Amino acid sequence: PSPNRRVMEMKIELQHLPDKDLSPNKRFHHMPVYRAKRSAKYEMMWLVMEQGVPKEPMRKAKIDITFVASDKRRRDLDNLFSSMKAYIDGLVEVGLLWDDSADRVTYTIRYELGEKPNTIINIQEVSDE
Repeated sequence: PSPNRRVMEMKIELQHLPDKDLSPNKRFHHMPVYRAKRSAKYEMMWLVMEQGVPKEPMRKAKIDITFVASDKRRRDLDNLFSSMKAYIDGLVEVGLLWDDSADRVTYTIRYELGEKPNTIINIQEVSDE
């Protein structure tokens, strides 16, 4: 970010785990997958717009994702993370992120138990240097 620009941060809570239809383990007809991707992207865009889209997108960002489950069922963390692709694409489409390529975004992922299912996404702009 330029010296005159404030570092941007945003916290988004989905209030659920990623849509099961986005799981790479699912073998669906393409239409349910298409609908799930479209829904996830628009949900993320709406949640960003509620907080306010910045005038300029973050050129580089660190994204911390915490998956909160309310049961003790076994889940693969890599599968949950893969299911987030459409949600992350929504961050780019709404204008919060410049791009979601590997040279622009880093990720930290966690899994924990809680009272209610949730996916908490913390996005923080990092230096472009």
